[in-house]
Amino acid sequence: MGGGVVVVGPAAAGEVEAAIAVWQHSHMIRRNGRPLSRAHVRSAYARMAAPGAMLLLAREEGRGEDGGAGIVGTVLGVQGLTDDGAGPPQPGLLHLSLLSVAPDRWGQRVGRRLIERVVAEGRERGYTEAQLWTHADNLRANRLYRALGFRRTGRVKIDDWGELLVHYRCVIPQES
Repeated sequence: MGGGVVVVGPAAAGEVEAAIAVWQHSHMIRRNGRPLSRAHVRSAYARMAAPGAMLLLAREEGRGEDGGAGIVGTVLGVQGLTDDGAGPPQPGLLHLSLLSVAPDRWGQRVGRRLIERVVAEGRERGYTEAQLWTHADNLRANRLYRALGFRRTGRVKIDDWGELLVHYRCVIPQES
């Protein structure tokens, strides 16, 4: 079980593949070994590597190769779009996705630190609201989002596997 010091910060260009690996591993463990489709992984990679994407990583000191900091979590913040991502940009809306935490760090506040940091970065960039979708059956994630001030909007949709997704939104508090 991990337990070293975790630092959250922006990803470097060369870290996208490592971030994808953590995201995939976390998903497979949570979903009892069910892998993501190649198309889904390609889409996530493109979103993480896109210009203007706010990819933040949680790194555990001393965990990576050669004693470096190993990635133990990811979150992506991007400009929110209208029409569930099909329309033009919605001013002030930060869309969060691809939150993942290495399974051996679940329950150790890594996800909380990632969300807090991406929302703070969003505030600095002028965003006034944040939104995200998550699986209805991911109780850990649902508890986290509610604890951080996100509220369900009542919107739902079904993902590619026929599973229920729920929509959350929150106002980003502005510092005074």
